[in-house]
Amino acid sequence: MSKLAETSGRDQRPKAEIRRPKEIRNPKSEGRNTGSLIDPGFGLRTFFGLRPSTFGLQFVCIVFLALATCFVGCGKQAGYKPQPLPDDLPKRFDAQRAWRDLERVVSFGPRPSGSEALAHTATYIVEQLRATTMEVEEQTFRTNTPRGPITFKNIIARTRPGCPPRLIIGGHYDTKWFPDFRFVGANDGGSSTAALLELARALDKQPVDAWLVWFDGEECIKTYEDGDGLFGSMYFARTLHGQKRLREVQAMILLDMVGDRNFRLTLPKPYPLEQHLTKKTFEAAYAVGLRNFVSLLPTAIYDDHIPFLLNRVEAVNLIDYDYGNLPGQNNFWHTERDTLERCAPESLGIAGQIALELIRRVAMEKWPRD
Repeated sequence: MSKLAETSGRDQRPKAEIRRPKEIRNPKSEGRNTGSLIDPGFGLRTFFGLRPSTFGLQFVCIVFLALATCFVGCGKQAGYKPQPLPDDLPKRFDAQRAWRDLERVVSFGPRPSGSEALAHTATYIVEQLRATTMEVEEQTFRTNTPRGPITFKNIIARTRPGCPPRLIIGGHYDTKWFPDFRFVGANDGGSSTAALLELARALDKQPVDAWLVWFDGEECIKTYEDGDGLFGSMYFARTLHGQKRLREVQAMILLDMVGDRNFRLTLPKPYPLEQHLTKKTFEAAYAVGLRNFVSLLPTAIYDDHIPFLLNRVEAVNLIDYDYGNLPGQNNFWHTERDTLERCAPESLGIAGQIALELIRRVAMEKWPRD
C-alpha cells in the first residue's frame, strides 16, 4: 500500500497498514460473548437486584413474562426456528435507486463529523427510513477528539421493533475532515450510506431480526489509533455491552467503499472470528453468480467491525480496498479524486446482492449455536 502525502489533515498511514489492537491478533473463538475486551465505562442498574414489595414482585413477574413473550416472537429463544428469507432477495436490491441516494448524499458536500452537511445527511437517511416500517433511533453522544469535543450521531433502523440485534449490518456515513482540499467521499462514506439505505428497503417487512446502523465518526481526525477513529461503532458496541445485549448478536456485517467503478471486494485477512463469515461471503457471491468480484486481502483493516471483534462477535468487512487507477495502490482513497465519476451504480448492485445473499444464509443458521 502506498503512503499518502503527509499534510496537516492527511493520514500518516493507510488503514490496511495499521496493526490491530493486541487483543485482535489471536482472539478467542470459544465462549462467544461471555465477556468483553472493551471497558464499558458505565453500566445499567440491575432492576431484579432490588428487593421488591409483594406488589412489586407481581409487577416484576408480569414484566418478565411480557419480555419473554416478546423475545419468543422475535427469535432469540431456544427452540426458535428461523423463517427462510425469499430466494430472490438479492435481486430486490435496486442499484439505480441506491445510486440516486449516493448522488443526493454527495450533493451535501464534505460531511465530516459535527458538520452541518453531515446533519443534512442524517436527516435524509432518517427521512428515507421513515418510508419503511422499520423502527428508527438516533443515537447521539458527545466525546473528546484530537480536534476537540464533537457531537456524533449513529442512526439505527430495526427490522422488527423490540427485537434483538441478531444481525448487525453497518457502515459509516461521515467523511474524513481535510482542511487543505475538498473531500466529498463518494466511495468512502457515500457508497456505504447509499447501500445501507437500499438494504433497509430490501429487508423491510422480512422475517429477520436485524439492526442496520449508520455509524458516525469512523474516520480518524489525525491517525487511526486508540482514541482516534471508530467513534460511532465503539460507542454503539459499548452501549450494547452495558445493556448486556452483545450476547444476542450472531454476526456483524460491515460495508465500506463499495462504489468503486472498478469494483472488487477485498475481504481483509480473516482472523478466527472472521473466518466463518468470510467463507459465507464467498459462498454467497458464488450463489448469485458474482464470485469473480470477491478476493482476499493479505492484510487486516482497521474499520468499524473492530469493536465487535473485540467483543468476540463474528464479523466480516465487505470492502473494496483497491480504489484507484494504479493496481494495488488504492491511490484515490482519501483524496479529492474520490468523486461520483469514479463510482458506478453497477458496483453498488454487486455489493448489495452479495450482502443480501450473505444475510439470507446467515439468518438461516441455527442461533444460538450449541
